[in-house]
This record gives sequence, C-alpha cells and structure tokens, in this order.
Amino acid sequence: MSGLYIHIPFCKKKCPYCDFISFDNKTYLIDEYIDALYKELLLYINQNNFNFETLYIGGGTPSFLSLKQIKRLFDLLYSVINKEKLREITIEVNPGTIDKSKAEVISENVNRVSLGMQSFNNNTLKILGRIHKSRENYLTFEIFKKAGINNINIDLMYGICDQNINDVLDDLKKTIKLNPEHISFYLFTIHEKKFKGKKLPDDDLIADMYFKGIKKLRKHGFVHYEISNFAKKNYFCQHNMNYWNLNEYLGVGVSASSFINNKRFTNTKNLKYYLKSINNNKLPVVYKENITYQTKIKEYIMLKLRTKDGIDNENFHTNFKFDFYVRYSNIIGKLVSEKYMKISGNRIALTEKGFLMSNEIINKFF
Repeated sequence: MSGLYIHIPFCKKKCPYCDFISFDNKTYLIDEYIDALYKELLLYINQNNFNFETLYIGGGTPSFLSLKQIKRLFDLLYSVINKEKLREITIEVNPGTIDKSKAEVISENVNRVSLGMQSFNNNTLKILGRIHKSRENYLTFEIFKKAGINNINIDLMYGICDQNINDVLDDLKKTIKLNPEHISFYLFTIHEKKFKGKKLPDDDLIADMYFKGIKKLRKHGFVHYEISNFAKKNYFCQHNMNYWNLNEYLGVGVSASSFINNKRFTNTKNLKYYLKSINNNKLPVVYKENITYQTKIKEYIMLKLRTKDGIDNENFHTNFKFDFYVRYSNIIGKLVSEKYMKISGNRIALTEKGFLMSNEIINKFF
C-alpha cells in the first residue's frame, strides 16, 4: 500500500501556532503552484510504478482555493492517477473558507473531509487567531453532510491558553452531537512566541483534559486507535495508518516528504525555489536519507507505540530478527509496573496513561 500527499501551502490568514509551511501573502502564486504540483507528480509517475491507495490533500488551507482552482486541481490530479483505485481521498477544510458550490465540487472528488474546527468557544478561537467563529463550524459541517460526504473528521485542540476543563468538555459535547465519523483530539503546542500574556494550563490540568476527553469519547462509541485520534468502527484514517505501518508514501508540493524504497526525501520549504525547480524539470528535493536497519527499528518502535495495537512481537521479530520483549525486558517491565505499558498476548502497547507521556517513554528505547 502507498499513499499520496499533496501540500497546499496557502491560507487566508496564517495561525500564530501553526508549524506547517503555509503563506497568507502569496495568493498570486496559486495558479502557478497548481501547475507545478501536476508537473512534479508527472516527474515521479514517469519514473516509478506507483499504486496509490490513499490521497490526502493538506495544508495550509486547501479549501482557501477558489472554486475554479479546486476544480482544476482535481482535474489535473485525476488525469494522472486512477481515482477508482483510491480507497480513501481526504481534503482538509477550514470553516470560513467554504460555501455550497465549493462543497459540491469537493464532494464529487473526495470521500473524506477533515474539518479544522479546533474549538466551539469563540474566545478560544480568537486566542488561536482563527478566522471563523463557532457558528461557522455548524454551517460547514451541515454543508458537507448535504453535499453527501459521509466520512467527516473534526479537529479539536485541548491545552490552549486560558482554557479550562469545562471548555474542553463542552467542545467535545458539541462535536459528538454533530456525530462525525472521526475526531482528532490533540494537544495545543506553541511554535512561536505570539501568545505573550496568555496562560497555558498546567500539566495536571492538561492530563485531566486528556483523560476526561478520552472517557467521554469512548462512552460515545469512539475507538481510541492512536494517541490523538478517535473513530467509529471502520472509520480509522487509512492514510495515517499507512504512515504508522511504515508503508511507502509520496509527498508532492513545497515542504512535502516521501518514503520510497527505504529512502526518505523532502522538498524545499522555499516556495519560489520550488516553482523554479519544477519549471526547470528538476525535482525540488533538498534532503535525502537512506533508512538504515537501525533507523528503521527506531521508527518502527516510535510509530507503532503511537497506536492502540502497539508492537506485535512476532511481526517485530520477522522484520528485525530479534525479540523486542527480550531485548527491552527491563524497560518494558518497569513501564508495565508503572501502568504506562501493557502486554496482551504478543502485543506490547502503551496505556492511555502512557499515551500522555509517549515522547518520554519512546525515548527510553533509544
């Protein structure tokens, strides 16, 4: 299985916490960029025999593109890849950038939409620098339901400046009432010092938000299948599962990364350099890495422990020719005794308590 990721780096307004490559002052380059995406994809397809099963269009804000640009993007993509072979096609959408016409075109071309709502609290949305208000969350969701999209993810954040436990539980209550198929519930992280004077919740409060959030989501039938992801049965995000299973993927667009034939490579973050490279029929890759045996072990452990199923000891042995449990028995035993990890048959996985400390725990294995 392989996935295709398309990066759209344009936004109406860049959020101050965003760590992804995006621009809110380069709208004039959108048409040229869509052409470049097509050309880059052709460069790869002419050299390789890809079998894409998932397509994910992220950003930035893909839904910021005009109706005409969205149509053209899909027309170009589907002129070189077989839409019928794609099991899952996702596009990211932000409230405040969508209308009925855009939603109808999107619904003709995808089968999954990821809505970047983040919160239903207008004060929280203002703190985050979002362009939309709570009312537009409801409108956007309803537009896509009427357009025939039956697989919707809603992004929510917790641990935001000045946020309390009731704010988080209220966001979850309103989200669950909409009855989406998938919810991404993830921790707010400050990447820039643009929140001066705003107070982040302390660690105990963040833990309370996380555990009470998990309990509420589980109560309403959502499976906690990855650290920050919850879904109804049969609605796990296939594109992300592809990453977590260490399968191959191709990333197209500025800053996009790929993993093919045990090689990882990443495109330039510089938009003008990206466009210039493509126009000269050159791939805009600025970083390459051969994935060694040791690196693959590290990534396997790191990615698998993010999921509810964790590490299958037999599968690990098949891949790496040694026993995971035996090699790391002292670490695993301590983590199990502290209730950060659990063993079930051949599987070794983090508990929900362990998920909250995943970065620190995973580092213990390296």
